[in-house]
Amino acid sequence: MKRTLDLIKKAPNLIKTAYVFVTFFILLMDFLVAKIFVILVKIPLLGYIFIIIKSFWLKTLFPIYRKIINRFEKTGKSDVKRSYLISLAYKNLMAKKARSVITILGMSVGVGIIVLLLSLGYGIEKLIISRVASLEELKMIDISAGENTSLRLDKTAWSRVIKIKNVSEVIPLVSVVGRVNFKKATTDVLVYAASRSYLNYSKLKVTKGKLFSNNEEYNGLKDKAGRGDGLGDVAGAQTELLDGKLGSAISSMTMHFNILPNVDTIVWKNCSVNSSMFGYTRRIEGGLSGIEYWGSDYYPFNNKGRVGYDRENNSFLGRWIIAKVPMYTKDAEGNLIPALDIGGGKLWEYGCIQEKNIELDNGEVLGESTSSATVTNEINIGTDSANLSDLMSASDSAGLLTDNYTVISSDSAGIELISFQSTASATQKVKPTLQFKEQPDGEAVVSSGFLNLLNIPINKAVGTEFRVAFIIVKSLMPDIEGRMLTTEVDYKITGVIEDEDTTYFYIPFTDIEKLSIKNFSQLKVIVKDNADLAEIRKQIETFGFRTSSTVDTVKQIESLFANLRIVLAILGLVALGVASLGMFNTLTVSLLERTREIGGMKTMGMISDEVQDLFLAEAMVMGLGGGIGGLIIGFLIGKLMSLIVSLFAFTQGQGYLNLTYIPPEFTLFIIISSFIVGLFTGLYPAQRAKKISALNALRYE
Repeated sequence: MKRTLDLIKKAPNLIKTAYVFVTFFILLMDFLVAKIFVILVKIPLLGYIFIIIKSFWLKTLFPIYRKIINRFEKTGKSDVKRSYLISLAYKNLMAKKARSVITILGMSVGVGIIVLLLSLGYGIEKLIISRVASLEELKMIDISAGENTSLRLDKTAWSRVIKIKNVSEVIPLVSVVGRVNFKKATTDVLVYAASRSYLNYSKLKVTKGKLFSNNEEYNGLKDKAGRGDGLGDVAGAQTELLDGKLGSAISSMTMHFNILPNVDTIVWKNCSVNSSMFGYTRRIEGGLSGIEYWGSDYYPFNNKGRVGYDRENNSFLGRWIIAKVPMYTKDAEGNLIPALDIGGGKLWEYGCIQEKNIELDNGEVLGESTSSATVTNEINIGTDSANLSDLMSASDSAGLLTDNYTVISSDSAGIELISFQSTASATQKVKPTLQFKEQPDGEAVVSSGFLNLLNIPINKAVGTEFRVAFIIVKSLMPDIEGRMLTTEVDYKITGVIEDEDTTYFYIPFTDIEKLSIKNFSQLKVIVKDNADLAEIRKQIETFGFRTSSTVDTVKQIESLFANLRIVLAILGLVALGVASLGMFNTLTVSLLERTREIGGMKTMGMISDEVQDLFLAEAMVMGLGGGIGGLIIGFLIGKLMSLIVSLFAFTQGQGYLNLTYIPPEFTLFIIISSFIVGLFTGLYPAQRAKKISALNALRYE
């Protein structure tokens, strides 16, 4: 408590002392600027410009400036102006010009080493960052789903991100594997489906040819098939939601189907994912028969799990089959065990099956109709208590259990549906080939590594054609099981990217849209201001997505060089410490040499505080001169090093490499630090000069 009270009492004196030194610094800078201006005026040709500036300055701003400076002159200790003491200190230093120049030069070398080392740190950091990222790249965020398989980068995700405040653009990217066929040789290559804006933001440099001519961008509102909801299906399948009613039959016809091989399918009590499970069923010889019903939608939301909409109940609908199937249960290890009835035979039960694991007996995927048929039967799927036993008689009369029953029905649009008859045994499923809804543009921008792989000379690359089929995986198109291959299409090379190490090529994003792919591999977000990037990333990550940005790499580089600059600064401070000792030695020797002079000044009426200020002024002039000289030396040596390194870079086809950079704030820091070093170095000699008795000083030999 006592210490705190002492500090409070001393506070006014500390503030006053700080004010004295700050104003001393301002007056000293005023003096040095005036001296530098006098030197610049004497330079031929350049001097005329400064004469004009001086004339304008004296006529306009100088009177106001002089009033401000005069306010700093008053200290309350003496009548001698501090600007006069600074001028006198400068003359005293010039009286011993050689010693003063050597002292200031030593100080300049110490400061110059610090400036050089730190400017190299700043310069190399800036050079690396400029090669890693441009200013535009610092406004970009890349979004991926990461390891979370329940998240999908689709139109919904695009819509959520584009609505975030200060987001300028959201650009999708789809990456697939392309099976390239060229001169009877086949190879798999990575393919990126991207828009022109994506390529522009990625700063891809085309060394031969040009980018593809397609400028169409993804807007997330309407795709190539004319959908506005983003819920379309496999090419050639339905393109819009069908009207239906929850619990009603899609068609009165019998569906002869089978479970997909090696798939354990859940049997639900009702056609709803909210109902309870009966057990499991699996593929059997001869297939099964059932009838299609509208039920709740289910995951994945593909061309079976979400294809209809019940306007009355405001809910999405999925395709289900009600059928009598053999029942199984699972043991603790997950193995299927046949369920037995009371008599010990295989248990068969009526239940609901999701169509996602179903195929028709002719090998086609069930549910590839273009519209729904007339609704003939309805069931109650609203509660778990509902059962299907009451459907048995209706099913028999409708042909549900008749293997060779064929029904042709039509909807209001006149589109016919034909049920296929079952055969004695199920045929093996044939994986369909994905068809393009429209002919792709057929333009590709390839890497030079791709050309090397196909042995295509780079000078003959532009205009060369190759055939490619794309391998589409489930993560991009949840409708499919496993992978599917598209039909082969012709592509022509329009441009070449200089990249020898990797093999890939870009195609227009609209080409991949023509396959009705729903999900994206990546989203590139462009923000309006990089200051908002961190906040926007946090908002995106709250959706569950993973984000990355070039900013992360830049921050790592900045962190590395921040630590490096600390080491370099410590090394430079050693040199500055040695230079400070030299300046301290010069001031001490000057004090001893001028002892009689000090006695004479005090005898003539100069008070002790003025003598102290005189010696402090000499120390601060040398310190500030050393700081300015150090900045010049560090700057010139840095530019010389950059020039030497650039000469070697020119031989390797590189441009000028600026290895050093001195930030404006660093320049100000060096000047103020030099002033402070000079101040502290001169404190001891100034205090000694202040305490010298005038009588003893005159007797000093």
